[in-house]
Amino acid sequence: MTLGLLAAIAATFSWSLLYIFPGLVGDYSLFDLAVVSYAFAGLGSLLVLFVYRNKVRHLRLSDWVCAALLGFLGYIGYFFLITTAVLAAGPVIPPVMMGSVPIVLAIAGNMRSSSVPWRAISGPLVVAALGISLVNLSVFDARSATAVPPTTSILFGLLASLLAIGFWTGFGLLNESALARRPTMSPMLWSAMLIFMCSVEMLAFIPVGLYLKLSHFAGHPGGLAGTQALMVCGVIQGLGATLAGAWAWSIATRRLPLALSGQLIASGTIYATTMGLLINQRWPSPTEALGTGVLFVGVVWSIHAFYRRQTLLATRGRIIDVSQNE
Repeated sequence: MTLGLLAAIAATFSWSLLYIFPGLVGDYSLFDLAVVSYAFAGLGSLLVLFVYRNKVRHLRLSDWVCAALLGFLGYIGYFFLITTAVLAAGPVIPPVMMGSVPIVLAIAGNMRSSSVPWRAISGPLVVAALGISLVNLSVFDARSATAVPPTTSILFGLLASLLAIGFWTGFGLLNESALARRPTMSPMLWSAMLIFMCSVEMLAFIPVGLYLKLSHFAGHPGGLAGTQALMVCGVIQGLGATLAGAWAWSIATRRLPLALSGQLIASGTIYATTMGLLINQRWPSPTEALGTGVLFVGVVWSIHAFYRRQTLLATRGRIIDVSQNE
C-alpha cells in the first residue's frame, strides 16, 4: 500500500503542473501546449513500446482498442470538454465543478468495491469536499466577474463540465477494471499504450482545434520566435505530467482501492495552489489558506482510515490462520 500511496502522490503532483504551465507559455493557447506536450509524450511512449517490443508483439487488438478508449475518456475527450466548458462558461465555473471529481470518483469506487465501510470514509469525504469548495470559491473575486457570458452559453458550459466529470469518473473505473483483467501487464507498458493512443487521437483532433480557433500559433506575430517557453513546458508536461503521471497512476490503480486513490487526486489542488502562489509571489488569501488546510486534513484522514482498515483485515487474517492451524 505504501508504494501505491507514493505513486498516487507522484501522479497527482505531476498533474498539478497542468494548472501551472498554461500561464507560462506567453501568447500561446492551452491547445498549442496540449499539441506540443502530446507530441513529446508520443515520442516518449514510442521509446517505451520499443523497449517492451517483445511483449508488444503479443498484444491483441482488443488491448489497443481498450487503450484508445481509455485515452480518449481520461485525456483527449476530457481535455476538449474542459476547454469547451471554459470557452462557453468562462474561467470560473468549470474549475469549481471539476473540483468534485476526486469526491465523485471516491464514492463511485467505494460503491463498486466496498473497500472500506461508509461510516469510516464519510468523514474524510465531507472534509475534503469542504476544502476543495473553499479553494475553488476563492476564484470568485471581483477580477473574475468582469465579463459574464450569456445564460445559454453558461448552461452549455455546465453541460460540458458535467460530461467531463463523467468522462474522468468512467476512466477511473474502467482503467481499474482493465488493469485487473491484465494482471501480468507492466504498468509502464500500459501507460505507454494509453499515451501513444492519446497522441494519435490528438493528431486527429488538430483540425477540430484549428476549426474552433483554439490555436494561437498560426496567428502568432513572431512565428517560431518566442517558442522556447512553449517547448520547455511541452517537454516537461509531455514526458513528466502526461507519460510519467500515467505510469504512476497505473501503479497506484493496481495497488490502491479506487475509493482511496480517487480522494488522493484532491491533493493535486494543494500542489497547484502552492506552486501558483510561489509563481505569483504572494501569500494565500484567508479562503485559500483555510481551504488548503481543510483539504489536507481530509486527505490525511482518508489515508488513515484506509490504513486502519488494512491493518484490521491483516489482523483478522492472522487470527484465522492461527485458529485453523490449531
